[in-house]
Amino acid sequence: MKRNLLTAILLASFLTFPSCTQTSSQAEKDYIKNLEEKNKVLEKELLEAKNKSNPDRTTSKFKQKTQKLKDYFTIGSTEDEVLEVMGDPTTYVDMGSAGKRFMYGISSVVFENGKVESYNNLDGNLKVKVKE
Repeated sequence: MKRNLLTAILLASFLTFPSCTQTSSQAEKDYIKNLEEKNKVLEKELLEAKNKSNPDRTTSKFKQKTQKLKDYFTIGSTEDEVLEVMGDPTTYVDMGSAGKRFMYGISSVVFENGKVESYNNLDGNLKVKVKE
C-alpha cells in the first residue's frame, strides 16, 4: 500500500514537472525578449544624445554626410562621394603615394589624389556609372 502511494506521488510529480519547466522556460524567454527591446530603445536614445551633444561626431572611421545621397559614383568622383553612395567599405587599404583602395566585398574602388581612378565591379554591387 505504501509502495503504491509512493509510486503515485512520484508519477504525479513527474507528470507536473515538465509543464513547470515549460512555463518557466517561456517566462525566461519573455523576460529576455523584454530586456532586448529595452536595450534597443536605450541604445537609440544614447546615440541620439551623443549626436545632439556633438553634431560633428562621426560614428565610423569614414565620415558619411547626411546630405541627400546620390544614386551612383563615377570615374573622377571624390572619396566622400563614393562613401555617400556606397557607405563604409568592408576593407580599406592605404597604398601610400599610390592612393587608396576601398573594398566592397570582392569589388574595389581605386583612388588617386582623392578621386576615383578605376574600379572593379566583380561582385556587381558597386553603384557606378560611366559618364556620357
